[in-house]
Amino acid sequence: MNKKETRHQLIRSLISEMKIHTQHELQQALLKNGISVTQATLSRDMKELNLVKVNHEDNHYEIYSITQSRWEHRLRFYMEDALVMLRRVQNQIILKTLPGLAQSFGSILDSIQIPEILATVCGDDTCLIICEDIESAERCFEELSKYTPPFFFSEK
Repeated sequence: MNKKETRHQLIRSLISEMKIHTQHELQQALLKNGISVTQATLSRDMKELNLVKVNHEDNHYEIYSITQSRWEHRLRFYMEDALVMLRRVQNQIILKTLPGLAQSFGSILDSIQIPEILATVCGDDTCLIICEDIESAERCFEELSKYTPPFFFSEK
């Protein structure tokens, strides 16, 4: 197991065993376990592990893990409520949304980590999904189409 895998395993263990409220607390817990990590690396680790900071009613935060299926559920919900158009153009996919929701789509897609997606670039109502080549874009388009409602018409 490499250093990153070991660190990720320890982070998962720490999150499940104790309440951690901030990245700094997580960083200190890692240090107590012999792993020194920068804030930037820890931020990347949290993103890769689908960890989010949740604000509770009494204004304290706690770090939680969001499972892959939860992100997929959220994508399906967004697709049903806010998707306007889904279209593949060469090695890219254009995802049009209701105004103000494209960045939410991009964030969800980044969290789901569909292997064909190299990058998402999102504005107010458009999310451009960039894939390596036409074949990757076709596979990605088919994957995304699984989340669209049955009545939705998408264009290849």
